[in-house]
Amino acid sequence: MIGASGWGAAGLAPGARVPIHLGSAQRAYWAPKRVGLVVWPTVGALCYGVLGGISASGVAAGWVPGVRDVLVPAVMVVLLGFQVGALMLARQGRDPGLK
Repeated sequence: MIGASGWGAAGLAPGARVPIHLGSAQRAYWAPKRVGLVVWPTVGALCYGVLGGISASGVAAGWVPGVRDVLVPAVMVVLLGFQVGALMLARQGRDPGLK
């Protein structure tokens, strides 16, 4: 996710705005470029910490080992997909607030 933000920093225009999804495309907050590029990896780090902590704790002791091994990477891949999609929208300049 840090690499995707680096790609966005290099490829987006200085005045670009990056969407931060709040559940759907209609509920996206279009943040300034710098904020948007920092928020996505921060959310990823928080999810990684929370899910990793749960998976390593006694809460997940009764879980099937496959769930513990797959849950965190699967969520991280989904978040990365959302981030890349947001960066692609920002690159296209599809900010609905600009119309």
